[in-house]
Amino acid sequence: MKPALRRLPALLRLIALLGFALCPRTARAEVELSLSLGAREVALGEAVQVKLEAMSTDGDAPSDPELTVPSGFEVRGPSVGTRQQVSISGFSMVTQTGISATWLLTATRPGLFAIGPATVSWKGQRRQAEAVQLQVLPSGQQPRSRSRSRRPPLDPFDSFDPLGGNGGFDDLFDRLRGGNSRFDQLPAAPNDLVPERAPDDLAFVDAHIDTRRAVVGQQVTLAIYAHGAEGLFQEAPGAREPSHPDFLAQRLVEDGSRQPVYQYSRDGERWIAVKVREIALFPLRAGRLEIGALEFGFLGRRYGVRSGDGLRRSTRPIFIDVSDPPKEGRPPGYAGDVGNFELRATVEPRSIPVGGSVAVTARVKGRGRLPGALLLPEQAGSEWLEPTLRDDASVENSVVGGTRSFSYLVRMTKPGTIDLGSLRLPLFDPATGRYRVQSFALGNVRVEAPASASPADDPAAPKPGPRLSDLVRFRPALGAQAPARYWTDRGFYWWGLGLGPSLVLGAAGLIGLAGRVRRGLASRADSQATHATRALGDARQALAAGTPGAVASAVERALYNAIEWSTGVKARAVLRADLGRELSAVGLPEELAARVVAALDASGQLRFGAGDPARARAVVDDADALVKQLVRRAPRARARAAEEARA
Repeated sequence: MKPALRRLPALLRLIALLGFALCPRTARAEVELSLSLGAREVALGEAVQVKLEAMSTDGDAPSDPELTVPSGFEVRGPSVGTRQQVSISGFSMVTQTGISATWLLTATRPGLFAIGPATVSWKGQRRQAEAVQLQVLPSGQQPRSRSRSRRPPLDPFDSFDPLGGNGGFDDLFDRLRGGNSRFDQLPAAPNDLVPERAPDDLAFVDAHIDTRRAVVGQQVTLAIYAHGAEGLFQEAPGAREPSHPDFLAQRLVEDGSRQPVYQYSRDGERWIAVKVREIALFPLRAGRLEIGALEFGFLGRRYGVRSGDGLRRSTRPIFIDVSDPPKEGRPPGYAGDVGNFELRATVEPRSIPVGGSVAVTARVKGRGRLPGALLLPEQAGSEWLEPTLRDDASVENSVVGGTRSFSYLVRMTKPGTIDLGSLRLPLFDPATGRYRVQSFALGNVRVEAPASASPADDPAAPKPGPRLSDLVRFRPALGAQAPARYWTDRGFYWWGLGLGPSLVLGAAGLIGLAGRVRRGLASRADSQATHATRALGDARQALAAGTPGAVASAVERALYNAIEWSTGVKARAVLRADLGRELSAVGLPEELAARVVAALDASGQLRFGAGDPARARAVVDDADALVKQLVRRAPRARARAAEEARA
């Protein structure tokens, strides 16, 4: 073999290796994450910037960044931006796309903390970056690596710096105060936001309320604006929030970092204003109610402070006159719901056997504080269980509202076509000053009786007659014949003849007695007294679960059923103000009637209260004692009512 041929395999291997090295290679798609801090040491109350970079080597960019932060920090952000970079790796060009997310953390207590880990969503999975450590020094100490004169870290998503960039804002604002047109690009403040005169030459906070008169349960919106005359400011930590002990509150705006910034001029001075708080308040009682002051801290070099509590300013307390909804026109069963809602419901299935249950799903949608309960129909043959609630709250134009779903199970106890009746929701609409009753008819449900046993064979069917040999006995031989003995000649025949009808009559009597006992037990199980006892059990279960709304609903059901069992009065259809008089008129002692009305009022207050367990337990115990007393006196009360009817 020639030498050139022997060297051919080696040449081929060399060519293959060079081709592999020179050909572009496709890197395995992966995502790279890095978490970094603007500083490793910060003073107490000072903000530090946390940055997460997530880059992917394919076109699927990461998304949804999240940061795990320990307790002891106020968190703002994230501010998310997109990134793209190109690099050369060997003989290949690598393109990376990704995001950069930035948070601003302000420590409220000293110590050594682990910030992170941070995660992103990529290709349906969560990818994680390692945590970093941050040292927070006590008050009065400064980080070793920085001097006291260093500016605070930049806030990339601070809307208090509306003109683009904290680093040079102070110098820029100097030029803007002279009339630079960029300042005029900010939206002009609404007329009701501009004060007649500035209460302070440097900065102040101003509280606005949408109404000074309201009814119990009506939304009152409190908005607080911060005004500054020296440009950029940030909110200092440790603000004292306004007190509102007589209101239920829902926060709509908790800081001004995402709120629009307005500009206006007053007495030749340029001012900026931003909304820093907005709270929806719902009064719990009537009277002259107070909303406390907000204490706000301005941070900024031109405001004289750059760390700590800031330049402190406070609003003035606000007083609101709150009254109960009017008694005139108040519908029966009104429980204090205020707003504008619509009621819809569905029923499934429409045909079930006796003892089965149908699912009723009611949806209340509208504006206002979502109602806590609906008025249920009282129809024979149906038993309503405690509902399951599901909320989808929303805020539109600073007005609280949304949707609340009530999911009931209704057990059908009697056969036939049962009309479920109508769900009702009495409301007071503060916009019109009138009551409305939202009602929805649930329609009929077909309740099938249990299938009967198969019929016996037809007794009229012809049967074969007796044979002659069964009727006539032939003598085998002639001779004297012994006298015949018959069953009727024996004594046990007559005893059996008399005993048979007696057994039949006794069995019929026992069957009738068993039917009466069964009907009595069924009537007792379906009586108002039994429903009242069951409702008390539901109340104690709701008390153990810590749900005051369910406790109030169960207590009201127990009291209403016990009242009807004892007096025959359907208390749900009677105005609360007239209930005591109605009960006294049918023979209930005035003291007991007053206690019943007081217990119903207490359960209604519990529905709108703050959920005090001791208060809820006292309401349940009082209702238990009243139900037992009402049920025990039922026979005497019914006999007395019958005598009065005959008279």
